[in-house]
Amino acid sequence: MPTPDEASTSTTKTFRDLGLIEPLLQALDQINFKTPTESNNKPFPTLSRAVISSVSQKRGQEKLLHSLYPSYKNYGRNQKDYLLASSHPHVMDEADRLLDMDFGADIDQILKAIPKERTTYLFSATMTTKVAKLQRASLSSPVRVEVSSKYQTVSTLLQYYLFVPLIQKDAHLICLANELASNSIIVFTRTVHDAQRLSIILRTLGFPAVPLHGQLSQSQRLGALNKFKTGGRKVLVATDIASRGLDIPSVDVVINFDIPTHSKDYIHRVGRTARAGRAGKSITIVTQYDVELLQRIEKVIGKKLELFPTSKEEVMLLKERVDEAGRLAVNELKEEAKANGGKKRKRYGGEARDDKDRDDDVVEAGMPRTKRSKGHR
Repeated sequence: MPTPDEASTSTTKTFRDLGLIEPLLQALDQINFKTPTESNNKPFPTLSRAVISSVSQKRGQEKLLHSLYPSYKNYGRNQKDYLLASSHPHVMDEADRLLDMDFGADIDQILKAIPKERTTYLFSATMTTKVAKLQRASLSSPVRVEVSSKYQTVSTLLQYYLFVPLIQKDAHLICLANELASNSIIVFTRTVHDAQRLSIILRTLGFPAVPLHGQLSQSQRLGALNKFKTGGRKVLVATDIASRGLDIPSVDVVINFDIPTHSKDYIHRVGRTARAGRAGKSITIVTQYDVELLQRIEKVIGKKLELFPTSKEEVMLLKERVDEAGRLAVNELKEEAKANGGKKRKRYGGEARDDKDRDDDVVEAGMPRTKRSKGHR
């Protein structure tokens, strides 16, 4: 947020020239902002008098939001020094993820701190029961605006599945990476461990890959994302931290290494490609244990996925090298864990959290919850 003095140094345009509505122009005048800065003139999201409650820091997003009053930019846990008393509109972006990620207590605290007389906006690509509950509990006379009541994928997206034995998943992934080497690819995994492991395997075999997950620090996540966006790395191996909201202009292919257990998560993942009218391709690796999940996804999106053609001979030729790279990756991760004293970072997106999320997904999918030993963390 620029200061009034900084704002006055720019004479290229007025705020009215930027197309702001009259209430915003009046609010700017009240806080003595006369002219926009150079950054205000750029095509950022519309200025708004808002508090932005977003999961973007936890998910490594790069949403740049300019506001007239104090705002939450990349909201996350343990961030302080936000002034809420004058914040009337309240915007919750990715509301379903905010609630799924145990931000409930934080949201309650925010709602108590901001004025009761306010306008609240909830934005979500999917309407979950938690969002509906929050809508009923926190809003007075809510108005629901729905772009589409049906989960769907765009017509420019070619969707495939690849049926493989579980023990050959790694080899088939490398075969796909080899065939699609000229494309920018996001590989989605269910756990942090697999995101790390597969990125090492890919790099060992000569594919420029970088991991993105919640155990990385914010600077590491932004660094990984920037390498992928600028083409320095052609493959991004990510957990569902990358399935929404990231500003990646062009992704050619999405590969679901692990099929998502929620159909809505499938839609979010494949939505990383074929954006803004561009063509794209998604390939979901399906094992003998995933057939029911594939059928559920096809039922939700209203179409059958096509079988992606592969050469079994090529896969078998690669398997020995891939298995060796896999052993090296496991050893590297063990050495890294040993160097860190075997301590796991207690933050969202860690392997322990991923395991919990997996159990929650399994229960929702109607499968028995995995039993754990008392020593599991």
